[in-house]
Amino acid sequence: MPNLVPRRLRRARLPMLIIGVVALTIGALHATAQAVPNAANPLSDPVPRPEYVDDARSFVAAIDFQSAQSGTSAGVVVSNVATPGTAFLKPDLTVSSIADGAVVRSTTMPNPALAYAENVGFTSQAGRAYVLVPYDSRVEQLQLAGPAGATVATVDTTQAVHDYCVANPNDPDCRESDLSVDAVAAPGPLFGVLGRPVTITVASTVANAGPDGPTEAKVERKVLAGPGITVTPDAPATTPATLAVGTPQRLEKAYTVTCLQPGPRTLDFTTAVTPRRASVVDARADNNRRTARLTLDCAVPVTINIHPGSAPNPVNLHAANVPTAVLTTRAGEYGNPLAFDATTIVVSATRFGSPDLLLRGLGVTEKHDKIHKEDSVERDERTHDRDLDAVLHFGPAGDAFTPTDTMGCVFGKFTSGPSAQTSFYGCDTVTIVG
Repeated sequence: MPNLVPRRLRRARLPMLIIGVVALTIGALHATAQAVPNAANPLSDPVPRPEYVDDARSFVAAIDFQSAQSGTSAGVVVSNVATPGTAFLKPDLTVSSIADGAVVRSTTMPNPALAYAENVGFTSQAGRAYVLVPYDSRVEQLQLAGPAGATVATVDTTQAVHDYCVANPNDPDCRESDLSVDAVAAPGPLFGVLGRPVTITVASTVANAGPDGPTEAKVERKVLAGPGITVTPDAPATTPATLAVGTPQRLEKAYTVTCLQPGPRTLDFTTAVTPRRASVVDARADNNRRTARLTLDCAVPVTINIHPGSAPNPVNLHAANVPTAVLTTRAGEYGNPLAFDATTIVVSATRFGSPDLLLRGLGVTEKHDKIHKEDSVERDERTHDRDLDAVLHFGPAGDAFTPTDTMGCVFGKFTSGPSAQTSFYGCDTVTIVG
């Protein structure tokens, strides 16, 4: 008698029936988890069941299978349906639940993309199918693998967990924490000098206002440098933090900043905080990020000669003034990257003293309130190069130095255009003699 049974798919009727029920109930994966009725097993009673993490909820993942060996995630929700037992079926698909980079659970099941046809055997079936996996609020990813271990598809579950907790705030696996960035402080020096790196330490304060805690958090810090300045490290960095309710934490990060062009240059330092776990709901987003802008005055490096004609550069702390020449130089002369015309110095905006004093915005002024334009001796204390330099007399010396200082510097402004002023900075050694 001829075989009258048509060639039809007979593979894994139970999962396909369950998939059909799930698909009819939750549609094409919605954003909010809905109740999905349990499907009866037409092949066996009772149904063999694995040990559940949660007997009443599952991840329901939609997979677009190109074949039994390849698929892509089409979304996932947390739904109120228990994962069916599959121990009695062919385990040709392994689904691993990943949390913190480690497998916390692994189950096997028939591959929905494999079907059996009479006289043909198992064949790959392209199309969308649903995979049910026991729910665990810690899980961040589902990995589907074939018998040989090759990856078939991966599914990111974090948004599904988060959406479920937003919709079910009273669920014991869900928590609520109002994380915030309370402050970002980026104190920088009064000025920087072209080509000379400076260190800027940025302090960020992050907190948890509750109601739940302590909460694992991720603190991301990044910096955006404007034109004419560089910063390292320039890649965003994420730091873990555990935030107790009402106990702010201060985090510091050091950056190396280098001026490439003169003038004011900006750096934006941004700190953001987010929960580490998708099951933690932070309902306020407006306080999770804060930016501090630092504007660094990038000064042109210049060459100065304290006590022109005297190599030791003696400074008596009781002297009324310290004669100092700011030299006019060509680009590259004395290693300076830019040409500098010392006769354009704005004397009222120029100060003299130790490096520490000038970086604090202090220093002494020119005693005569003017620059003396003359061909001063160069740093070799012998040569005159026949250009006009600026000789100034700063004092009193006792207000510019302490007995332990070994360096004297000039910081000021020069005219760099019809109405523009740019900073300059230069130093020379000193010997404190009294």
